[in-house]
Amino acid sequence: MTQSGWIVVGFVLVVLGLVVLSHLIRTVNRRPFTWLRRVLETPVGLPLPAQDPAALYYRRYPPRLHVNWLALILGPVWYLLVGLWVHASIMGTLLFVSGGLLAPFVWLYCGLKADEDLLEFRVARDSVY
Repeated sequence: MTQSGWIVVGFVLVVLGLVVLSHLIRTVNRRPFTWLRRVLETPVGLPLPAQDPAALYYRRYPPRLHVNWLALILGPVWYLLVGLWVHASIMGTLLFVSGGLLAPFVWLYCGLKADEDLLEFRVARDSVY
């Protein structure tokens, strides 16, 4: 197998490992996984009490472009761990297609927009449409 073939195999194995880790964080109630779940589910932006989902749209959003240090360090992996699969796959594709040239921009995006993306995901999850 050529060197590029091994790179692709390694990339696929890393992505599958992250998917399994994300599943374990969500389902296993043992010590390291519960700690990771608690760290990743820190409150972001608006509190989401059990209430009418339409009430979320009439509140003020938190300030934009707030630095999330954990997302800045982990990059697209943070998106995978919190369950934002589409964002993580788009950023992973950007990194793969550019050969890593866009890595600083992807990591900067992750650090600055993570809280906003997670909040929009939570609002959309509770949306009535």
